Amino acid sequence: MKKSIKGTVLLFLGCLGVLLVMISSMASAQEVQLIKPEELKKLIDTKADIVVVDNQPKGAYDMEHIPGAVNFPWAMQIKGPVNLPRDKMLIFYCACSHEEDATDMAEKLMKEFGYRNIKVLEGGWLRWVELGYPIGKK
Repeated sequence: MKKSIKGTVLLFLGCLGVLLVMISSMASAQEVQLIKPEELKKLIDTKADIVVVDNQPKGAYDMEHIPGAVNFPWAMQIKGPVNLPRDKMLIFYCACSHEEDATDMAEKLMKEFGYRNIKVLEGGWLRWVELGYPIGKK
């Protein structure tokens, strides 16, 4: 009888541990928020305290980018230290059809480096250009 109770208690504690790990990972997982190009344009025009982050390779960034954007090319793995501020909203964009690279980078920075205030430009570079917004060149 004692073995049965001990086994039940151990099973319960094991299940409780798994549940706590699942809850913890769900609570720490933060979904990347999108920002519309019109909103970003207003933030840039009002000189809001943001950092626009271009995820294109350096050569593409040098040819064209959102004015004032910094280049932080997409990579399979991000090696620290990351030279992006933590005290400002970071807005990532890429030239992908569905913001894949920008979303990937944002998620990596949130999960691996603890960044919290990150958004991804909805429609990315292609939508920015389509709307006729300013383009910077190096």
